[in-house]
Amino acid sequence: MTPPPPGAGDAARSARADWERRQDEQALAYRFLGRCFHAPPSIDWMAALARDRMFRGWPFPSADDDAAAGLALLAAFCERWEPAMLGRLTWDFNRLFVGPGEMRAAPWESVYRSKTKLTFQEPTLAVRALYERFGFESPTVHREPDDHLALELDFLAALSALAAEAARDGDGERLATCFSTQQAFLKEHLLAWAPRCLTLVVEHAETDYYRGAARLTLGSLAESARICGVSAPVARVVRGSAAAPAGTPSPAARPRPD
Repeated sequence: MTPPPPGAGDAARSARADWERRQDEQALAYRFLGRCFHAPPSIDWMAALARDRMFRGWPFPSADDDAAAGLALLAAFCERWEPAMLGRLTWDFNRLFVGPGEMRAAPWESVYRSKTKLTFQEPTLAVRALYERFGFESPTVHREPDDHLALELDFLAALSALAAEAARDGDGERLATCFSTQQAFLKEHLLAWAPRCLTLVVEHAETDYYRGAARLTLGSLAESARICGVSAPVARVVRGSAAAPAGTPSPAARPRPD
């Protein structure tokens, strides 16, 4: 057996320590990003983002170009925020993730990864079982497929919070479980489909809020993959690089705001 190169063990320990150190900030980031894709923002939510200048001090820094671009878009949008813009955000959310017509960026893993391109397929059941293993329950259980983008980001936030707690408690076994689960969840679920969905958001969004949130999520996933040591590729945003799943159904059309 070929021995590992000199210093390999030290490098692995250093990388693991970096991952451990960043779990609190990773949890904060994915809680925010999950909320972005769960529902249209409220007046109070947008007012708080504009007031607190969150994107000038983002908790989960990354050298990734998409993260930098997303933060710049969100910061600029919040600086020019006015309550009269809320209707545009609601319209943009609905046309991307709900309707009218075909959704521009269907937010469910099954739509991208199952042969039928429908919801409630094998990926839905797989993530549901994982959620149950860690005591994570969707706030929209039985009403929303478990593999919704917002829920998968929320679950990554929950895993990060559990890892941070295990580190503070000195619980090495629980910390190792969180590490291996994050690696598997990124590689087998989020990185296998979310980059395509998020690229569609960038291509079809009409507001910098959703373009920014999508690019920031792409950059954050790239950073999470790096600190977890996951080699699965994360898509870069290239115009025309992602086609919407054909025939994605949507609810009845909503009127466009003035």
